[in-house]
Amino acid sequence: MTEIKIGTRGSRLALIQTEMVIRRLQQELSAGSDLSFHPVTFTTRGEIFGSVPLSSIGGRGVFSGEIEEALVARKVDLAVHSAKDLPSEVHPDTVLLAVIPREDPSDVLIMPKDRDSDIPEIIGTGSPRREFLIKKIYPEAECRLLRGNVPTRLEKLRSGEYDAIILAEAGIKRLGLDREECFDYIKLPPDSFIPAGGQGIIALQVRRDHRLFTFLEKLVHRRTQTALDAERLVLRKISAGCHEAAGVYAFSPDTPAENSDKLMIKYFLFRDGRLFSDSISGDPERYADLADSLLKSYSDTTSPEERT
Repeated sequence: MTEIKIGTRGSRLALIQTEMVIRRLQQELSAGSDLSFHPVTFTTRGEIFGSVPLSSIGGRGVFSGEIEEALVARKVDLAVHSAKDLPSEVHPDTVLLAVIPREDPSDVLIMPKDRDSDIPEIIGTGSPRREFLIKKIYPEAECRLLRGNVPTRLEKLRSGEYDAIILAEAGIKRLGLDREECFDYIKLPPDSFIPAGGQGIIALQVRRDHRLFTFLEKLVHRRTQTALDAERLVLRKISAGCHEAAGVYAFSPDTPAENSDKLMIKYFLFRDGRLFSDSISGDPERYADLADSLLKSYSDTTSPEERT
C-alpha cells in the first residue's frame, strides 16, 4: 500500500473534516487502488496562543502555516483546512480544491434557554466581523473575546461567562452540537449577516506537482469551488486581514441552486471608520469580472495605500 499523508489540525472538528475528505477520496478510487490515507496532526500558532486576539499574534496563516510548510516541504501529501481560516493567498506551488459540497455558511447566535432576557448584554466572539455585524442587531451589547475550540466555547456559554456566543453553523453541525437541549440556536441569514470568506467550505490543499493532482481536480464540487475562488479573490483584492471587519459571500440567488446559472457576490469591509459594501450578480464562469465590478466603488474611492 502507498501511504498518503494528510496534514490537519488535531481538533475534533478538524479530524472530522479530514475524515470527510478521506471518505470522498476513497469513494472515487477504484477497488484495486493501493492508496491508504492517514491524518498527520499539527499544532498551529492560533492554537498555541489560544487566549489572545488573533490580531495580536500577527503574520499570515495562524491556523494553517505549519501545515502548509509541511505540505510544501513534502512531509505530507495533502492538507485539509477550514477554508475560512486560510489567508487570502496560499503558497504558489499549491492549489485549494473544494471536493465536498459547502455546508451552510451561516453564523449562529447561541443563547441559554433559561436566560433572563432575549437581549444579550455580553456576547462572546473573537471575530471583528461578527462583532461589527452583531452590534447592528444589539447595539448596546458588549462583545468580549472568545477563543478556543467549539466545545470549549459552548462550555463557557453554559457556565454563564457570556449571555450569548456566535459560532459557524457548519462547525457545530459537523460536530453534532447543533441541537443541545439547553441552548437556543438563532441562525443569522448569510445574505445579511455576511460570513467570512470560505465559511462552511472544507479546502483540500495539494501541490501542483503531486501525482494525485489531476485526479483530485476532477473531484471538485463545481458550485462550491466557484464560490471559494470568488470569495478568496475578493478578499485578496481588498487585502482583508483577521484584524478587520470584512465578509464576503458568493452564492446562487435562485432556487434550487443546483439548476442556477447565476452567481451573486456580496461583501462588506469596515476600514478606518469607513464602511464599504455592495453586491452583484452574473455568470459564475466570469466570477473574476464580477469581483472587479463589485469592488469598483471601493477602488475608485480609496488610494493604493489604503487598499494594502
